[in-house]
This record gives sequence, C-alpha cells and structure tokens, in this order.
Amino acid sequence: MNNIKDFFEYILNAFKIWIIVQPWEMGLRVRLGKNVKLLKGGIYFRLPYIDSVYIQSVRLRAISLPMQTLTSKDKQTITLTGNLGYSITDVRKMYNKLYHPELTLSNLAMSVIADFIYNNDVLEIKASDVESTVTKAMQGFDYGIKVESFTLTNFAVVKTFRLIQDHSWVSEGMTLDEKK
Repeated sequence: MNNIKDFFEYILNAFKIWIIVQPWEMGLRVRLGKNVKLLKGGIYFRLPYIDSVYIQSVRLRAISLPMQTLTSKDKQTITLTGNLGYSITDVRKMYNKLYHPELTLSNLAMSVIADFIYNNDVLEIKASDVESTVTKAMQGFDYGIKVESFTLTNFAVVKTFRLIQDHSWVSEGMTLDEKK
C-alpha cells in the first residue's frame, strides 16, 4: 500500500509548479542547467522537468570529528577529538566549491589540528590554543560556510602501543596456520 502512496506522491511532486523555501533555508533554482537563481524564504514557481531546485538549511550545524592520535614536536603522543560548528552563508558558493561539505570541513579541521600539534611541544599546547587556532584557520576558507566554533571534547597526552605486523609471510603465499 505504501508503494502506491509513494508512487502518487512522486507523480504529484513531478508536476508541482511551486517551491516553498522556509525562513531558515536558502535554495538554488537551476533552469536548463545554466541559469541559477538564489532562493530565500518564500514561494517560488518552477517549471517541471526544466528547473532543478536545491534547498539547504542555513541553521547552525555540528560535526563530530573522529579521534586523532598525533605526535607533538617533542615526540609526545596526543589523542584528541572535537566538534566543529558551522552554518551556510552562501549556498551558491558552497554548491560551486564543495561536493561533501561536512567531509571537507572535517578533513580541513583535522589537518589544522595535526599541523598545530606537530609544530609545538606538549608543554606549550593548551586546549584553548588548539580551539582558537582551528577556529581562526577555518574562518579563512571561502566556501560560503561560516565556522562558528571548534571545541575539543577529549584531549589526552598518552602513551600508545601499536601492533606492527610483519606481512612478509603473506607474500610467500602462507596463511596464519602455515607460518614457519
């Protein structure tokens, strides 16, 4: 029964000639693949099968960064995680410059963090310095996105142990059970 309902909704939406953009959203209407119009809050007409419409919420968003284990200038190991808060300021610029905005922002923030940790001794590193450095660096990128904040959620100077495996026996065609 849901399939029939979904089918009718699809057909009705395919011929719908209007788009409603909420006050907390921005959108782009692309006509015939080349004419782009910015849509702010309100109702807009669209031509089915001729116009493509992309709508984005411009409210504050947050990204949780994955855990990073880094080495400081004085060869100490630091493990940290953080959150990045951002909002969209120019939806056209964002669509023109980024494919996956959250993944891009996450990777850029992680590289700024890694650079900061690598260039400082562990005794010089403060959580507040990491946060301000990342926030300032991220505000320098012009992608139609405003980085509101960066906050560390975990920060530890720890001793880590990594298991290093010798894969030479794999190249000889042996399995784990057959190892000499």
